[in-house]
Amino acid sequence: MTIVDAVPTTETQLVLILDDDVTVTEGLAAGLEREGRTVITCNDLESAQLIVERLVPSHIVTDVRLTGAFGFEGLDFIRYAKRFTPESRVILMTGDAPEALQLEASERGAVAFLQKPFGINELDSVLDLLSCSALSSAEITQRVIRMPMLDEILTGSGLHPFFQPVVELTENFPRVGFEALARYRSNALLRNPEVLFQYAVRKHRVADLELACISKALSAGAELAGLGWLFMNIHPDVLTHGKELRDVLVRDTERFGVDPRRIVLEITEQGSLSDDPAVFESLEVLRGLGIRFALDDVGIAYSHLPYIDRIRPSFLKVSQHFGTGFEADTTKLKIITNLQSLAADFGCELILEGVEHSSTARAASEMKIKYGQGYFFGRPSEASAMLAVN
Repeated sequence: MTIVDAVPTTETQLVLILDDDVTVTEGLAAGLEREGRTVITCNDLESAQLIVERLVPSHIVTDVRLTGAFGFEGLDFIRYAKRFTPESRVILMTGDAPEALQLEASERGAVAFLQKPFGINELDSVLDLLSCSALSSAEITQRVIRMPMLDEILTGSGLHPFFQPVVELTENFPRVGFEALARYRSNALLRNPEVLFQYAVRKHRVADLELACISKALSAGAELAGLGWLFMNIHPDVLTHGKELRDVLVRDTERFGVDPRRIVLEITEQGSLSDDPAVFESLEVLRGLGIRFALDDVGIAYSHLPYIDRIRPSFLKVSQHFGTGFEADTTKLKIITNLQSLAADFGCELILEGVEHSSTARAASEMKIKYGQGYFFGRPSEASAMLAVN
């Protein structure tokens, strides 16, 4: 074991452990758990990258090899982590630590080596010797947090949608639909849906996550669909998996008793829409089932508008960036007015997102915008809460 630049211990430690063997990370986490220390375990490179982009671990403990004899991703991860958290102390685990490896790892930012096998007490001592200030998230209350693998997320019970109402901008603002919003409740670090979907994107499995979210939304929102439209977000990449998407929708609408004519798929701006003819064939097949479409975040992004005549959306959802307080902002008002004309030209209805105050709702109604969505009408919540209001 080589220790470099040892500094005094601090009261709080946030320790990130990266190893592709779950038994190793779980064993180390169990042994290291104690007051004043939070341990986060990751079993793939992508989840560990998400952690260092958002938190500042006091210590990073990583194996050299993550995918077999010739996969030295642990070394690459050191350099990656140092771009975001240069103050973190990196401890490298390895079965063999030749001088060349130690030199390379040190140049990348590692300050200690532990040669396998080693005892928990040895690692515990190194953590206290190599300590620095830690930045912990206010959401972190557990001492040990294990980042789940994507397959666990897809097949487990943690995916659980919230719903936000879509209303008609008339007197009393009657609810005409509900947007399903993906949430993962089993891990504090993945409760932000942006982080959850970034993880799937990095694993090149965003379609798998989207299909799982659609299935969960149909299950949780079946009763809501009886009261109005059920809006569900869909990444453009999923449209290249037309058969899988159709199979999920047909299976789960029948399974949960949802009328497909109640479904609106919101094509998000999270990715580019392919001009592959198969994508638009998929849209036609789904349209044949009675499913409608919407373009999401219109105004802040326009990449899907060149295809508007081929998508034939029923709704254009104006981004909350322009919806919030538009009545007091000349630029926002002009953009929304132009989008209103565009919608009329293509036979769509506008849904104004970001309505947070009565003044915005009134202004939209006076402009003859038909639908609205935002905190003024209701915050995202469980389906049961939506049903209680209705």
